[in-house]
Amino acid sequence: MSWLDGIRDLGRTSRPWHRRIAWTAGVWLALIVLGALLGQHASVLQLAVLIVAVAMLIWYLMDHVGSNAVTHWPVSDLYRFRSHRGEDFRVTNLASRLRGASERGEGRESLVEDLHDQLTTIIRERLYAMHGIVIEEEPRWSQGVMPAELWDFVTHPPDPELYRPGRLEAVLGRIERW
Repeated sequence: MSWLDGIRDLGRTSRPWHRRIAWTAGVWLALIVLGALLGQHASVLQLAVLIVAVAMLIWYLMDHVGSNAVTHWPVSDLYRFRSHRGEDFRVTNLASRLRGASERGEGRESLVEDLHDQLTTIIRERLYAMHGIVIEEEPRWSQGVMPAELWDFVTHPPDPELYRPGRLEAVLGRIERW
């Protein structure tokens, strides 16, 4: 791998941060210009440190608190490039774990449990978004409005072969058609 490939990889990896860095620099420059117009002599370095500290706090809150809302994974490259947050780490993590389980048999049991938990969360969120129903509070109504396959998926232990592409595709397809 040449040094040019390393620079390209660094640029690709830092793509989600380009907009954040540009906004931080823009706010810093705007405050410097505004201060100069008002006749204030601000310490440029101290102002930069303050803006970066506040921005890091805001980014932390956006990334960690904001991600606890409805699970939303980008399903196409088109959506991902419109998004301002870059690739979702859960998608890339899941993809590498699926590849490891299929090719080398690594961590199949924990992967199946995690897959079942994530898919159950998505089903529950979709049930709440579509019908305003929480499974634990109204199980009969939940069973009545959910497709039978998804009800069985949520209420039964996970299939040990869930990591296989055919089984996973069937569940994901049924969630999408609902």
